Amino acid sequence: MRDMPTRDQNFDHGKWGMHKDPKRHIRHFVTWGYSAATQRILFPDIALIFSSSTALCTYNCFAELPLYMPPEPIVLPSVALGLLVTFRTNTTVSRYNEARCLWGEIVNTSRDITRIALQWLPQSKDDKFGKAQAAKVCRMTKAFNIVLKYHLTIDGGNPDDRVSRTDPELPSKVKEELRKELSMVCFSPSDPVQARELEDCLSSSHRPLWTIQQMCNASHAGIWARCGDRPDRAIRDGQLLERHFQRLCGAMGACERIHRTPIPTAFTRHCSRFLMVWCNAMPFVLWPIVGTATPLAATFVAWAMLGTEDIGVQVEEPFDVLPLFQYCQGIAATCDGMVKDAHNDHITLSKDLEVERTGPQILVEDMGALEASFNMRNAAQKL
Repeated sequence: MRDMPTRDQNFDHGKWGMHKDPKRHIRHFVTWGYSAATQRILFPDIALIFSSSTALCTYNCFAELPLYMPPEPIVLPSVALGLLVTFRTNTTVSRYNEARCLWGEIVNTSRDITRIALQWLPQSKDDKFGKAQAAKVCRMTKAFNIVLKYHLTIDGGNPDDRVSRTDPELPSKVKEELRKELSMVCFSPSDPVQARELEDCLSSSHRPLWTIQQMCNASHAGIWARCGDRPDRAIRDGQLLERHFQRLCGAMGACERIHRTPIPTAFTRHCSRFLMVWCNAMPFVLWPIVGTATPLAATFVAWAMLGTEDIGVQVEEPFDVLPLFQYCQGIAATCDGMVKDAHNDHITLSKDLEVERTGPQILVEDMGALEASFNMRNAAQKL
């Protein structure tokens, strides 16, 4: 669709090979008409400039006094226009890079939360309550990334089911897509508890924050259960996951900041007006040079300048361009893989749960072992 930006994909070895293919220039030229940037500026921008230059060319062919102007009024502001477009494009690329780094932080934090929850919350292989809380943390971790994706994009960021942004039923369709995706990846509708969680998630006013709160609830319940009557241990162990929840909140807030704060709109409007006046004045300068080829020459110049500016505008909203759907799929696959390892007893529970302890302090027998190890290491260093 012309009103939608190009949505990138994660690169693998095959895509990198195509990206660096020596024949890429021919391929890009042949597929010129399929370019999303070209399609977006084709109408009305390019059509307007082509029409005005054609009208000028027609008039000058029959008029005794043709209309044209010296190149100085176009050449002199060209430097300022080039700097304006370049600065704007560089700024949008910086926003794009920051958004990608934030989602990289979200991916890494999601893996850490899943790993720690599966290893620390169950007290033993037979601890059903601890395993249930760990499963809930993993479930909410996957849900967080999906609802954040929908929170930052108007259509959920899915490349296969792109709904027109002018569709009056867009909100209801997007919500139904969210329900379908959460049901497939996170929540089982056949489970009463998970079905209730799904409805609570969909009805929440801030879904990403709701999922983080549910992670906190589950992790704190599991930690308090394993600490028994020692609240000091709960405070200590709670920090294992709490700092990762804070990382998710921080990344989410930074994503919202990028999404809600564009480049100053006065700058964007001025650049747009400047560019349109410059492109529409170009035929008057080209006529004495190229004559009847003015429409083609003016169209090419306008395509080059307007296309660059359009790409900058699209990348300014990076979450519509980044492949968030692939990030979410990768997180879900990683979480499911670690849950499968836990079911197959491939994850060793924390040794803090394997022995009976009275608190966070190290027991006397452990102190003896640590002291012997320390002495041996000092002796080895002296040698």
